[in-house]
Amino acid sequence: MTQEEILAILHVENLDEVEDALELELFELKKSILAKPLLRLTLKSKLVRLNQLAGVAESRQLFQNQENLSFDYNLVESDEVLVLWECYMKAKSHWKMLFTRTQSPLGLSAILEEGLKMEIAFSSRFQALDWIDEEPVFGVEPDPMLIQNGLKEASRNGWITFLDLEKNKGELEKDLLLAIKRLSLLPKYLKP
Repeated sequence: MTQEEILAILHVENLDEVEDALELELFELKKSILAKPLLRLTLKSKLVRLNQLAGVAESRQLFQNQENLSFDYNLVESDEVLVLWECYMKAKSHWKMLFTRTQSPLGLSAILEEGLKMEIAFSSRFQALDWIDEEPVFGVEPDPMLIQNGLKEASRNGWITFLDLEKNKGELEKDLLLAIKRLSLLPKYLKP
């Protein structure tokens, strides 16, 4: 990559500004990504930009000693919705921590792809049953505490499986039903 290309990509005037501009843009990208749900379509332009920034970093030999953080999670085999939800939240929290700690554009691209795979793995476990007629909003994540509390209440009533929840949906909060429906439909927004 030429010096002119590097300056144009980062919108700076001289090479002394490259490292600071790169770090600032990566910070802003991370903040923007963490503020919204992981959806393949909305991440497409950010992944393209991260690949451009990776080219700059490689050309300027930045982030050479960056360790690759490995993202592992426990994809639990359980019929209990609350257990599945708690494992999902634990995996998501771990992913966010790793994403926040990752510094290189290439590392961020890799951890984003891993995050999308994690979202598919967990949301695919949420059964698409007749939850509610209303359509969920995919660009906004529901309040996780609302879901957690709703599932705990359902569990106290002995409704622990998806079929139990569907059978007793008239007793559940509308927001919980919308959140479960959103998760059950989410995989189609995550796949390439």
